[in-house]
Amino acid sequence: METQSHQIPDRIAVRWPFRILAALVVLAGLVAVVGGAIAWWSHGANLPKWQMLFALPGVAWLIRVAWESAIRGRSPAPECWPFASQRVFTVYVIALLVASYT
Repeated sequence: METQSHQIPDRIAVRWPFRILAALVVLAGLVAVVGGAIAWWSHGANLPKWQMLFALPGVAWLIRVAWESAIRGRSPAPECWPFASQRVFTVYVIALLVASYT
């Protein structure tokens, strides 16, 4: 009996455009967080500080998901990281949407 080992050629990385896009999301998120902190500090009470603080966990989640996608090419293991569970994340997103439209 003869066994043949099939050599599978390397596939073209289709995910690279999405990895580049995820890297841009990470960069934009970091600029938004740092820029928001600088604006908060320099302008004082003129900015809606509580909305910025309320949005910070969502921005941290987005940066982490994009970072894992850009570097490792897959989503992170606990996908809802700064939140306890997927339900808590869903409630947060709904509350953020309600707060942004009111």
